[in-house]
Amino acid sequence: MAHLNDDDRGQIILIAALALAVTFIGLALVVNSAIYTQNLASRGEVAGSNDALEMRAIVEANVERGIIAANRYNYSTQTTLEASVRESVRTVSTQTERQRVTSGALVNATLTGSPTYGTRIAQNDTSLFESGEATPSADWMVRERVTRPGDGTNATRGFVINATDIPTDSADAFAVTANGTGGNPKWTMQVWGGVGPGGTVNVEVDTPSGTQTCTVPIEEPYAHIDVTDGTVQSKPCLALQGGSFDGRFAHGVGDEYNITYESGDQIRGNYSLVVRDSTPASTLDTAPASPFSTTAIYNTTVRYRYDTSNLRYEAKIRVAPGEPDAS
Repeated sequence: MAHLNDDDRGQIILIAALALAVTFIGLALVVNSAIYTQNLASRGEVAGSNDALEMRAIVEANVERGIIAANRYNYSTQTTLEASVRESVRTVSTQTERQRVTSGALVNATLTGSPTYGTRIAQNDTSLFESGEATPSADWMVRERVTRPGDGTNATRGFVINATDIPTDSADAFAVTANGTGGNPKWTMQVWGGVGPGGTVNVEVDTPSGTQTCTVPIEEPYAHIDVTDGTVQSKPCLALQGGSFDGRFAHGVGDEYNITYESGDQIRGNYSLVVRDSTPASTLDTAPASPFSTTAIYNTTVRYRYDTSNLRYEAKIRVAPGEPDAS
């Protein structure tokens, strides 16, 4: 049996200690280079977490703008829409990475799968909110059988009204209704008042749980009502928002509903909305006639990745412009 003297034992202990030190350093590097998927808190506990989340918000906002532009200008086919959005995402990814590479961060965004398609219904000219039929009607169905998906969203987004003239009396109020099918109750929004200097717009929402009104001064020559975002002139309208009343668009009417206009001859301006189905309404014209319906992208999913020497963050971002509960 071989015997070790004291010097040999000392060398072995030193080598073992060095090996352990190298192991601990390697583990420290692995721990310090934190990897996050989806969930990353902006608390400053991880170097670069604030930047990663800030760039995520920028990527989401830019992709959202790309979808809006594609729906407005490249609506001829689903293939054209998807190609436009893919090109937009590539541009966003390239530009974002160029902005961050000088600070040691790599950013990448790619479209995951194919978008979810829908239908955009719009009126671009400043005219009465009547149907586009040969004999226009003031009371008409804008969209039949809008069906909610299983993810809890309401299947209508980006519903914006820009009114240059509205009825002055509540008795003549313009109304948007979401009528629940199969005998379910309906949701109604009524608009009246006046626009311009000294003007005031009243938005009354009637749901199965009650009625609430918000009143907003309008000094501008038009009223901007974001129905699905719950704002009037970019200010919160509690009658259209969640909370104890919860007057969000189509809230409480069931999983399927029809969208109708009533007294469309009492209001003038333009509007736009996107519903989550891919069959343009046959009762409306195709663009550029007004009002019209066209195929649109309802939402898409983007894979986002942010890399630094200390952090790797990956997330799937659902982007649906104008839908507050999109993320």
